[in-house]
Amino acid sequence: MNIIKPAALTAAFLIGMLVCEAAWAQAPDALAAEQAKATEASAATEAAYLKLPFCTMNAEGTGLAVEPCRKAPAQVPMPRRPVPQIMQPMPQVKRAPQAAMPGMQPSPSLQSLTNPPHAPVPVTSCDVAGCYGANGVRYNNMGGGVVGPNGKVCNRSGATIQC
Repeated sequence: MNIIKPAALTAAFLIGMLVCEAAWAQAPDALAAEQAKATEASAATEAAYLKLPFCTMNAEGTGLAVEPCRKAPAQVPMPRRPVPQIMQPMPQVKRAPQAAMPGMQPSPSLQSLTNPPHAPVPVTSCDVAGCYGANGVRYNNMGGGVVGPNGKVCNRSGATIQC
């Protein structure tokens, strides 16, 4: 078994960790010095910028009169741009007349709701359009069920029909 490659990789990893640790240990001092230099540099550039004159247009209006220049400070309060306000009246809309609601149909009696369903009727013969029950009544196919002669939807389950 070759152990040289894993050992070399482990050694390289450990050396890299030591180098990073040393760099991080020196970082706070170096970072503080670097931030101080950056602050001094930004203060110097800010002072140089403030010495520049405000930007103005030349007499022809084609460019700046003096370059480089600095932007003029914003006016306080900032003047508003005049914009005409157009107010159009709302259109007059007439409401539609209230439609009369149709009268309610009488609710079914409690007696018809409590009656048990009719007993299933055995099927004697069927064709494409429907089936005949053992009672001699024709049940026509409609969707997933059948319709009796009185217009009632019935369920067909195998060889029986129940309305």
